[in-house]
Amino acid sequence: MKKRKPHLSCSSIRAFLDCNKKYQYQYLDKINVPQKQSVKHLSFGKSIHKTLGKFNKIKDQSQRNINTLHDLLRKNWVREGYSSIEEERTFGLRGLNMLTRYYKDPKDQGKETILIEEMLSIDLNEYILDGVLDKVYVTHDNNLEIIDYKTGNNMYPLDNLQLPIYLFLAKEKLGVYPNLVSYYFLSHNKKYTREVTKELIDDLSMDIHNLCTSIIETEDFHHNSTPYCKSNCQYYQLCSILNFKCNHSFNINTKLKN
Repeated sequence: MKKRKPHLSCSSIRAFLDCNKKYQYQYLDKINVPQKQSVKHLSFGKSIHKTLGKFNKIKDQSQRNINTLHDLLRKNWVREGYSSIEEERTFGLRGLNMLTRYYKDPKDQGKETILIEEMLSIDLNEYILDGVLDKVYVTHDNNLEIIDYKTGNNMYPLDNLQLPIYLFLAKEKLGVYPNLVSYYFLSHNKKYTREVTKELIDDLSMDIHNLCTSIIETEDFHHNSTPYCKSNCQYYQLCSILNFKCNHSFNINTKLKN
């Protein structure tokens, strides 16, 4: 029987870098243990992404108004994970305010929209790389730009993990690399953009391929214990049962060095 190629994504690669065991539990053993604290934030993110996806697909300009945008949030609201009606209402109002700021001053408008919220895959011989492109469009100055909507409060620069995945997926789908890749931080209605150069493509392509190869060739998945396992990892109880112990002093020292 032919062995199936492993699927890798930004989320699974991050899990591996965070802790090999976490990657094994979640993506190989497929043990589903939701992290309670993160569920509401995931639900909120899904709600906003679905809403913007639907809104950006509306071609009739008369329907592209603030009432339509707000109604789409209500229709696409994901209710899972909130601890109370009051908490859900707080997040709902936050979402409406976020979308209002976006509507009044959007940072993702251009000449032509190429694709919206599309799940893509690319076969790279030894593995398959998966990812979602929130929006790809041609800017007013003729640049091809990828947008990734972010719904959290923190702002941060585009990293060298997500960027090459975007580049590969765009090249596979469109036949060309984008000129620009951006994080759109909706909570602040600000966009962080990174220009794509040939040197950047060459460097990141090699880095991501080496990383993915190391993941699929790993046979012994080590437990990367930190003082934050209990509060940050949904598999903490499972590791405790299996007698994986945290070496706090080692990891604190390592964290300080980094």
